[in-house]
Amino acid sequence: MKNAHERFGWLEFTRTLKDTMVRVRLRVVDRCIAEVSDNGGDGQFHLLSVIGGDSDIGAAWAAVQQNQVFKVEGADFGEAGLTLGEKAQSYRGSLSVPGRRRPVRHLVAVSTAMAQTRLGAAVESNRTILSDDDPVFVLYRLSERFGLPVVPEWADWFTRELKRRRAMTPLAGIGCSPVLVSGTKAKFMNWISRGLRRGLIEFPENNGPIRWPAMAGFLGRGAVPSAIPRDRTLRS
Repeated sequence: MKNAHERFGWLEFTRTLKDTMVRVRLRVVDRCIAEVSDNGGDGQFHLLSVIGGDSDIGAAWAAVQQNQVFKVEGADFGEAGLTLGEKAQSYRGSLSVPGRRRPVRHLVAVSTAMAQTRLGAAVESNRTILSDDDPVFVLYRLSERFGLPVVPEWADWFTRELKRRRAMTPLAGIGCSPVLVSGTKAKFMNWISRGLRRGLIEFPENNGPIRWPAMAGFLGRGAVPSAIPRDRTLRS
């Protein structure tokens, strides 16, 4: 945790108070995902995770609801002024910090596009925004969203396919290594079918539950491995 503050970014936006415009600046942006065009002028935030005091977090929450422009900058993240888009979802909570009498406030806001990466949501979409580019994480999240019959051992092969077909694009981020994956369930199933026919991937020899390895969570902690009945998954 030494020098952890150097990995944080900052967020800035304006707040209207009667006839006055007030600039609000929060210095703790611990996670951010942004899709920015090559010219740097267009794009959208897909995730903002911000820590601050009561009034600042309350103002940031209101700004998300109003689809205001946020200016964000951080280490290895060039300054960008973007919005989270219409119908962004936001969640507020409190964090107890040793040595502080009052808890700090935490706001996580996600765009509609990123919210749709959850299990079974918008399965007809060909865009999936992920917070990590680890091959196992990518395959697991796509399998959860689209119901793909896969096993963790296929992760490296699947990532190579994504890159070979230019279907995985790095996104800008703070505190994570996000990617945009392009493709539908039908397309991914076609890749899996071809891989099996060509012997590039194989079904496990023995039947049983699929156990995914522990993966880093949103705050960096290892997640509990998932166990999915293999026979039901591979025949879906």
